[in-house]
Amino acid sequence: MTITDKFNSDIKKAIKFDRANNGGRYDGGRACVQIANLLERYCRDVPSLARQIGDYWLNTYILESDDVQNEPSEKNVERFRAFYAFLSGDDDFLDVLSKDDWENLRDFVDDEADSLDLDSLQKMMSVLLEKGAL
Repeated sequence: MTITDKFNSDIKKAIKFDRANNGGRYDGGRACVQIANLLERYCRDVPSLARQIGDYWLNTYILESDDVQNEPSEKNVERFRAFYAFLSGDDDFLDVLSKDDWENLRDFVDDEADSLDLDSLQKMMSVLLEKGAL
């Protein structure tokens, strides 16, 4: 199992545990808060950046959804995996992100540039350039 597979598995566990820990009643908003927190736990080398991206996903795609109670939708799970892929240097899943997502990622990376190690910063900037966000 790759780290990306483990990450995906933990997303599914967060959904399952929300239902199990609340008498069988699922709350998508509550589960998505736990999912957003996964990003920070998995990306310990860039915790502040991971927190910003997790908050962005939660506020932009989950809390603005017409059906928050049933989130995350498969599309929003794909977006979240793409954000993780970006942070972890994986090229998978990146195509699901929108132009606005890339511009926000650029802004987040710019905000955190001083705290990122040079290698990580260069990789992220390279992806941002490739995606037309610079």
